[in-house]
Amino acid sequence: MQAVLIAMTILGCDDSVSQCSYVATVDKRWETVAACDAEAERRLKAYANVSYPSVIAVCEAPRALAAAEPPKPAPAAAAGTAPAAPKEPPGIAGFAENIAGQVRAHLPSGKDVKETLSKPVHFVSASYSWVVTRLND
Repeated sequence: MQAVLIAMTILGCDDSVSQCSYVATVDKRWETVAACDAEAERRLKAYANVSYPSVIAVCEAPRALAAAEPPKPAPAAAAGTAPAAPKEPPGIAGFAENIAGQVRAHLPSGKDVKETLSKPVHFVSASYSWVVTRLND
């Protein structure tokens, strides 16, 4: 039986953590959710230049993240056809919305979010974890 390794996905969110978008998947894998979570704050610092006021690191088994991975680029469109506007795949949008909902459920609403996120906030369960931090004021 092959071991399941934990992946870390980075999401960028607005001030109230009500709108989140996929930013990246970290190229390292961990053996446990706790080991991934232990590195999450340090990994988030590498994303300080994203254009979101808050970022979330989510540690979860890849099977749960498979729908969130961006699809491979399609072959170039045939000559004479206009390329379609890029759309965020439903898997990524659904994953981001699900995580944003979980984070919001553990945070106060309104102005208190800013005060709560003055330090990173962690949530760890047996199957996943997340860390949310505010990048700027």
